[in-house]
Amino acid sequence: MNKLLRALIVDDEELCRSDLADLIAEENDVKVVGHAANIKEAIRQIHHFVPDLVFLDLNLNGQHGYQILREIPAPPAVIAVTAFSNHAVEGFDLDIADYVLKPVEPSRLKKAIARARNQIFHRFLRKNPSLTLKVNNRITQLNLADIYEVKSNENYVEIHAINGTKLVRSTFTNFSQKLPPGFTLEIARGHLLARHQISGWEKDEKGYLKIFMKYGKEQIVSKRMQQSVLAYLAEFH
Repeated sequence: MNKLLRALIVDDEELCRSDLADLIAEENDVKVVGHAANIKEAIRQIHHFVPDLVFLDLNLNGQHGYQILREIPAPPAVIAVTAFSNHAVEGFDLDIADYVLKPVEPSRLKKAIARARNQIFHRFLRKNPSLTLKVNNRITQLNLADIYEVKSNENYVEIHAINGTKLVRSTFTNFSQKLPPGFTLEIARGHLLARHQISGWEKDEKGYLKIFMKYGKEQIVSKRMQQSVLAYLAEFH
């Protein structure tokens, strides 16, 4: 389960905005919340919608798309989407998540979104290193870096961490929405792994995908989730 990313598309050509929106619609963990055709409109919509991610064309009616990053103090994650390859270095100097050339291929878009999610996660972790929980009617703080596994348990959620297991009364969906984008990897229904705790993986002789955790335990990925989990592992490990 990935947390839904709210995205803004910025491109001065309506057809390009529409085509990209159609591609993004195939990704079930990204929702387009707005469109903009120029820098002024993009900045206004970023302040209004506060998106997690911006798909940014670089040639906006003669203005450079990177101007947006210079005018907003803490911009969202940005994927540059352009027909020109000569602005990539400048973009990465401005901390963009990825640089994608038009025409956009679905597989390349998927990788770019994964990289953006990874960047969003690390930004979130720097600003919010801990999670506030209510355990046994007491409010407690838990370092996100200490979590290694989250599991559904009827009306509760089990949070497995370095200092023990916490039992929180919550639906699994509501709790997982409190976690930062990119923090977990879903390996089965109601079962998440903290991705920073993953050390490796392999397929066994029966075709099952096994994930090795830094704390020594092995986890088996459900057959239903194997394709998406392998795509993630190939990108980041």
